[in-house]
Amino acid sequence: MLTNLDDEYLLIKESDYLSLTEFIKCNRSEATVALAEEMRKAKVLADEGFPDNVVSLNATVDFFDPELSKESKVTLVLPWQADLTKRKVSILSPVGCALIGLRTGRRINWPLLNGKTRTLDIVGVSQMQKRKIRSRA
Repeated sequence: MLTNLDDEYLLIKESDYLSLTEFIKCNRSEATVALAEEMRKAKVLADEGFPDNVVSLNATVDFFDPELSKESKVTLVLPWQADLTKRKVSILSPVGCALIGLRTGRRINWPLLNGKTRTLDIVGVSQMQKRKIRSRA
């Protein structure tokens, strides 16, 4: 399991919370239990005015691996939208579950299959822009 080093500071959008809570109710698994645990640590905020520097669904996250001295980018998505070739990571993946609700500047520890732990520093978050619909008048 990933360890979020700043558990007390998790934030989640109200719309993400509602969608994910429904999803968890309908899909019980080890991964959804882990996600539910992360969500219990979160403070739910209204979508309007949600901080741009906090990881939410459909946000693109830039992170730095200090051990490899490498920066990478992923977008956090729902399980059926995941596509590693496009760097879209499922919220149910261990790293996806750990990223939700974190701010730029926070850190997670990611245990690897070989027993080692990798540290990831969040260096940037970009929110997906909602399309504005214009009426023709």
